Amino acid sequence: MEPMWEWKWAYWDEKLGRFEQTAVWMTDAEACADFWAYSDQRSHKIEHTKRDRHRVASIAMVDAPDSEVDWTKEARQRAERSRFGLPAFVTPTYEELRRAWKENPGCRRFALEVQTDRYTFSELEAIAAEEYWHLSKDSATVEDGRKALARLRRRLMAELNRIGTIDSKRRR
Repeated sequence: MEPMWEWKWAYWDEKLGRFEQTAVWMTDAEACADFWAYSDQRSHKIEHTKRDRHRVASIAMVDAPDSEVDWTKEARQRAERSRFGLPAFVTPTYEELRRAWKENPGCRRFALEVQTDRYTFSELEAIAAEEYWHLSKDSATVEDGRKALARLRRRLMAELNRIGTIDSKRRR
């Protein structure tokens, strides 16, 4: 198994006026996706904290919370970031989906569903971009806007009908 390198990260705390260290180890992809300070040029990986996640699977990925820090704000921010009550996860790459398809026939429908959803998102983004381009013209009318929204809504409804029941309740 290839190593999965992860680090603790340092970020500039404006209130304290110094660098602080994250309590969580993150891979580059996780930091890019979830770390709020990732785009700040001052934030960086702490090289001496580098470790292989596969070798330390039994070790906690998060340090114990500091007893002097009020964690309610952090807990609220994390709850807002977790989508639909699902735990945080790393999205599988196309190569990982292909490997799951080959190695585990029981996962084939799931791999197909993930890839179909990716194509659908790409299609919806293209529809939205095209309609935005048409609506940004000076000659666009409110009726044109309604037609654009209707086109997007029809495509979304077709996808929701294909998916079927969500969370044991029909989503409308």
